[in-house]
Amino acid sequence: MIFEYKKWDEFCKKLYDVGMVSIPACEVADVQDRYLVLKHDVETDVPRAVELAKIEHRYGHRGSFYVQAYLMQDEKNIALLKQMQAMGHEISYHYDVMDSNKGNLEGAIAEFEQNRRIFEQNGFPIVTVCQHGNPVIERVGYTSNRDFFRSEKVQALYPEISDIMVNFKVQAHTDYTYYSDAGRKFSTIYDPINNDIVNSDDKNIKYEDLNEVFAALQAGENAILSTHPHRWTESAFEYTVKNGIFKIVKGTAKLLLHIPGMKKLMGRYYYLAKKI
Repeated sequence: MIFEYKKWDEFCKKLYDVGMVSIPACEVADVQDRYLVLKHDVETDVPRAVELAKIEHRYGHRGSFYVQAYLMQDEKNIALLKQMQAMGHEISYHYDVMDSNKGNLEGAIAEFEQNRRIFEQNGFPIVTVCQHGNPVIERVGYTSNRDFFRSEKVQALYPEISDIMVNFKVQAHTDYTYYSDAGRKFSTIYDPINNDIVNSDDKNIKYEDLNEVFAALQAGENAILSTHPHRWTESAFEYTVKNGIFKIVKGTAKLLLHIPGMKKLMGRYYYLAKKI
């Protein structure tokens, strides 16, 4: 599958033409009808997220963009995110506080609160959030960043916030099919709430292109479709080059993981995975 802006444009138009218009995740609890959420994990390169936001806005879609906190240190990024917010998109927090604090819950709470305030102070209210996966990291004593909102203490501290991948279904009184471009190819994610605990990849349904995704959305019920904006490009050639680099890095990482002690070393640089 080629992740090209014109393909996203065609996809968004097809959705609009059949009356399937995305709403932000923060509004799901208020709707009674079937819904679609176009969700985006912004891990780097905010300008690429803006390109997707503009395309969606062209066809009346309003999405949810979950942004890594370090990107809020750049005033240019904040200005771009405000432009996206003005289009009706939800701008919220894509957190990885358990990983950055090596599973220490108290440290994770302090970091989450600090970053929550930064979002709020810049005019981005936090209603829904999404954890970041961090594919290359050694974890001891915890499973993933989802453990943060699995904590009863955290849920008590933030009763007004729900994590798309943890307690959103319960708090919004809803159910949905979750689609993701993880692995640079769209697929349904079987049991997205617990797939970090129980490996269920063999139950995922994979799609060859966005036409197949569109058909699945038409036939299904409520849906959240998740993408990573930094993977989308202006041209097929640019994507092919970026995808080639991704495959080389991924293949090398897999080989290195077989070397004793390498996972711990690579885990120190887990944040570099956000760049590809």
